[in-house]
Amino acid sequence: MLLTSTPKHHLAVPPPLSCDTFVFVGAKTSCEDSSGTLFGKNSDRPSDENHEVIRTPSCVQYDKGDSVECTFISIPQAQETLDCILSKPCWMWGCEMGANSFGVVGGNEAVSTLLADELLSPDDGSPTKRLLGMDLLRLSLERGKSSKHALDICIELLEEYGQGGPCCKEDSDWTYENSFLFADAKEAYVLETAGI
Repeated sequence: MLLTSTPKHHLAVPPPLSCDTFVFVGAKTSCEDSSGTLFGKNSDRPSDENHEVIRTPSCVQYDKGDSVECTFISIPQAQETLDCILSKPCWMWGCEMGANSFGVVGGNEAVSTLLADELLSPDDGSPTKRLLGMDLLRLSLERGKSSKHALDICIELLEEYGQGGPCCKEDSDWTYENSFLFADAKEAYVLETAGI
């Protein structure tokens, strides 16, 4: 017997989800004596969520006391920000991946640990609004002049403001912890987070 359609029970199975980031520092290029960094990322964001690629120009002199409005909270602005190309959900301030004018690239992925309950409000169990992982990534790329510098900035921001909040405009209960990959022409770093 020849089946011409997928059985109904297969239609109820959700598609596999995968959000992966990779890097290869020292990848050979087409030039004989040259090497570079190969960076890639895919996304498991909701399929109907609109994304955009934007450029954020550098600014070398913010005033003391200026703030930056992230997705859910405002934090003090750095004195200087770097030119960046970012890929991001339209509704969110942060980005899922990007690169800056110093050759630093970065991406984030959703992770889930045993400390994920720390992201929820003790009052009603909803996600507490802090910096989203994508906010942390954008802030790190806008401020980091090397992959190590971006990593250190991300850690400092996590320690100061924590992570959390609704990660989808249409599903206010969806929240997650984050894994980050920062790379430049010389080195790469992975940062895994758990809890706030």
